[in-house]
Amino acid sequence: GTSGPVIGILGEYDALPGLSQKADCPVQQPLIPQGSGHGCGHNLLGTAGMAAALAVRHYIEDTGICGSVVYYGCPGEENGAGKALMIEEHFFDEADIMLSWHPHYKSGLFNNSLANVRVTYTFHGKSAHASLAPHLGRSALDACELMNIGVNYLREHMIPDARVHYAYLNTGGTAPNIIPAEAQVFYAIRAPRDRDTGELKDRVDNIAQGAALMTGTQVTIKQNAVYRSFLPNSTLDQLLIKHLKASTPICYTEEEIRYARAFQLEGSLPHAKLSIDPYPDLTLDRKSGISTDAGNVSWEVPSGSFMVNCYANGSPLHHWTVTAQGKASIAHKGMLTASRIISSAAAELLENPELLQNAREDFKKAKSTVL
Repeated sequence: GTSGPVIGILGEYDALPGLSQKADCPVQQPLIPQGSGHGCGHNLLGTAGMAAALAVRHYIEDTGICGSVVYYGCPGEENGAGKALMIEEHFFDEADIMLSWHPHYKSGLFNNSLANVRVTYTFHGKSAHASLAPHLGRSALDACELMNIGVNYLREHMIPDARVHYAYLNTGGTAPNIIPAEAQVFYAIRAPRDRDTGELKDRVDNIAQGAALMTGTQVTIKQNAVYRSFLPNSTLDQLLIKHLKASTPICYTEEEIRYARAFQLEGSLPHAKLSIDPYPDLTLDRKSGISTDAGNVSWEVPSGSFMVNCYANGSPLHHWTVTAQGKASIAHKGMLTASRIISSAAAELLENPELLQNAREDFKKAKSTVL
C-alpha cells in the first residue's frame, strides 16, 4: 500500500543454543551436538507472519482499499531483545497497529508477559596456586557461587509471579589448581511489571556486591537487554479472539494424534486425555510466564498477539521436543491457522476505521493506567 493506516506484522526467526534435534524423533537425538534448534518455534512464527503479510498485500491490491502492510523481520529475540534496539532506531514509527503471534501447545491470547531484564555479573579476583599459595588468591568463581546461593535465599522473599534464573558463561578455567581470577554468570530477572523487575534487579545487584565483598573480589554489572511486559489492548484482544474462534478448533488426523502422543509423554501433560489440544482458550486475561520483546513494541504501537497450538499437548517451549516437532504437519497446520488469523484481523482493521480509533484510545488509556 501507499497511503492510509499501516498494519505492522512482527516476525522472528532466531533459534536457541543447545536445542539441535532430529526432526520427528521422540527421543533426544541432536543433529549437531550442542548445536542450535528451533525450540521456541520461531521458524513457524516468522513464516506465518510473512504468509499473513502477503495475504494482506494481495487483499489491498485486489480491493483497492486505503492502507498499507509492513512485515518486520526481527532478529535476536532470544537473549537479545532485538526489538528494543529496533525501537531505538525508530523502525516501528510508521505503524498504526502491530500484530504478532507465537507457537504453543494451547491456542489463545498472548496479551500478558513478564517483564524481563538480562544481566551479566563478571567477578574479578586474583590468581594464585591453589595449593602452594592459596592465601594470595581471591576466587572469582567463589564469588559467583556465593552470589547464586544468596539469590536462592532471595527466592523465598520475592513476589510469587517473579522468576530469577541463571547460567554460567565463564567458570574461570579448567585447572583446579589455579584460583580463578575471572568468572561470569548471566541472569534473567522477571516479574509481572516493569517496576517490579527493576526493584528485583536492584536486590540481585546488592547480592552480587555482597558476594564480591565476602570474597575480596570486584564485580562488574552489565545490563544486556530489557523485555517490557506486554501492554494489553482490549479492542485488539477482542478482534483476535473473534478470529481465533472462527479459525479453531483445528482438525487432526488419527496419524497426527498418534504422532503427538509420543511427544506428549515427554511434556508437562503426559496424562492428558488429548494428545493434541485443538480447543482455544478464549479468555481475555490469560496469564503467561513467558517474556517477549514484542512487549517493548506494545508500549510504542497498539499491539495484539496470540498463540496457536502447533505441538503435542504440554510440549514445553525451549525444549528439544519442540525442535523435533517443528517440521510436522501439526506445526504447519498451526502456522497456517495463525497466518489466517493475522491476515483476517488486519483486513478487518483496514475495513473499519472505528476499530483503529478504538485501539488507539485503548492504547493511550492502558499506558496512562499502568504508568
